[in-house]
Amino acid sequence: MKSRSLAPVVASGGGTALRLLVATLAVAAAYLTGTAVTDQPARSVALSSAQSVPAEKVLAAPMPGVLAVDELPDCAYRVRGLAESGAVSYTWTLQRYSPSAEAWQDYLSGSGGFDGAGRTVDWRVRVPGNPGLYRAVLDVADNQLISEKFQVNC
Repeated sequence: MKSRSLAPVVASGGGTALRLLVATLAVAAAYLTGTAVTDQPARSVALSSAQSVPAEKVLAAPMPGVLAVDELPDCAYRVRGLAESGAVSYTWTLQRYSPSAEAWQDYLSGSGGFDGAGRTVDWRVRVPGNPGLYRAVLDVADNQLISEKFQVNC
């Protein structure tokens, strides 16, 4: 294929084609480098949502044999307990008290597991639109830990 020179195009009044080519290359370069092609000066914008957000509060490790329940924003709760070392699988259950049955009934459940040294296990659960009396149960190798009851108001 024979290469052509742009000199005859420019000399014959085809400067428009050359300007179009240069403009296309400038836009492509701006696009690839993220540079804006504009006549307006750059301005900075302060975001009101760029404020620092406090980190979630750090909790001390729960005592052995005790489930700790903490309330989080938006009808959410965090339940924490200690699980022994070894190959462990565990099941979380959130129970709701039924006044009509006068008994605790399973409401939500979850499971997890790990292998190795004992550790604090954590479960986050959300209970929107169902106020009542609740408690959490952690079942590790057929040993159950039951939390104190707590009131959900949302």
